[in-house]
Amino acid sequence: MSLKKLANMVKKESNVANKTPEELFTAVLDKFLTSRNNKRSGRLAFNPSSYYKCGRLQFYKLTGQPPRKKKYPRSERILDVGTQLHEWVQTQVLMKMNEEEKSAVKLIPLEELPTYGAEGIEWIKEHNAPPMEVKFVDSRWTKKYPISAMVDGAFSFINKDILFEFKTINPTDYDKIIEPLKDHLKQGAIYCLGTGVKYVMFLYLNKGNQEWKAYFVEYRQEQLDWVVARITTIEDYVLRGELPPKEEGDSCRYCEFKYLCDADLKEPKKK
Repeated sequence: MSLKKLANMVKKESNVANKTPEELFTAVLDKFLTSRNNKRSGRLAFNPSSYYKCGRLQFYKLTGQPPRKKKYPRSERILDVGTQLHEWVQTQVLMKMNEEEKSAVKLIPLEELPTYGAEGIEWIKEHNAPPMEVKFVDSRWTKKYPISAMVDGAFSFINKDILFEFKTINPTDYDKIIEPLKDHLKQGAIYCLGTGVKYVMFLYLNKGNQEWKAYFVEYRQEQLDWVVARITTIEDYVLRGELPPKEEGDSCRYCEFKYLCDADLKEPKKK
């Protein structure tokens, strides 16, 4: 064993010995959260939460390049709590309301969505999310890489068919928002494109005090056209085997494909 490795081992053991039982307990919890193997979907497709982001990021994802991403305990906790809150509002609120005969909100079955049965779109009925979740794979707009999406639900309300999107948000941001965040609006557009529903109800929950507020959005055709233009432009780069131009931004330093992008590589160098 090298002196450097030995020194690191001694330092690690010393840190453990100096920790309190409380610190040791939270440390083992965090270790568990960051060591889990969260499997990615094997499908190479455009995703609602990222299709509008950096073109190079999409190139690397669509070509199946290996990401380099460090897991942080806090990030894992945020994701897990967000998932549980999603399931709560779906199963304990909206699905329970749907059971009431005179409920103002009625869930829409997949079979009643406008694009159900359309050629080129596949509806995924077997998944691990609550039953009201709407999952689909839309191949109508691209040559090779489809849209793979899952929206939180669809319901009838005030005589309109509406898609449902639930978002959890920290107190500081919650106090600032007066309309859906731009990223969320772009996510909503891809859901409307796939389902044929033109309305989305965004429900934001304040994670600090559990207050919430909703925003009702009607999408225009030009917003849906932008989605198609965006994904077809990126797909053209991928099919040509050409890297899209760099899009410098604040997220670059944390990007899981930074090691490739910085060197203008399409894939890792072969050893």
